Amino acid sequence: MTAIDIKWFPPSWFQIESRDKIIYIDPAYLKKYYTNYPKKIEFYSWPDPIDGLPEKDLERADIILVTHHHKDHCKSVTVNRLRKKRTSVIAPKRCLKELGKNITVIEAGEEVAIDKVRIRAVEAYNREKSDKTKAAHKKGIGLGYVIYIEGKSIYHAGDTYLIPEMEDIDYTAKSLS
Repeated sequence: MTAIDIKWFPPSWFQIESRDKIIYIDPAYLKKYYTNYPKKIEFYSWPDPIDGLPEKDLERADIILVTHHHKDHCKSVTVNRLRKKRTSVIAPKRCLKELGKNITVIEAGEEVAIDKVRIRAVEAYNREKSDKTKAAHKKGIGLGYVIYIEGKSIYHAGDTYLIPEMEDIDYTAKSLS
């Protein structure tokens, strides 16, 4: 079995690297989170003050997943800098405005397969009445993802709290034929 490396870039960006795939979840460079980061490259400060990458020579993506449309999760300049010609970008419908039409729109309960990677979109939201947040993530807008890769399952919950739908998520790693 091959190792899978997972790297976190604050506040919400992940890189998943397997034997032959690079996957990013919510790549959205926000300058304020990288002021003291030792390896960063900023492309320019105007007109977009948050255009950059957290590391030089960051690998280009095979798959990019976006959980929802907020700018700390969905940023076209970052997605485009990580994209290759054949990169699959998967996101909910509200991301079309920021990312353009060259993406695969997905809803909770739907699944896509890319080569030997299977991705299932699941619900992600905040409950209406919470003492921790105003309901900034309403049901039906954002997503989480279960990624089935190399015999393993990786669950990225998205921007959510514990919600009843989490009990029904199938984490069983299933191989693709």
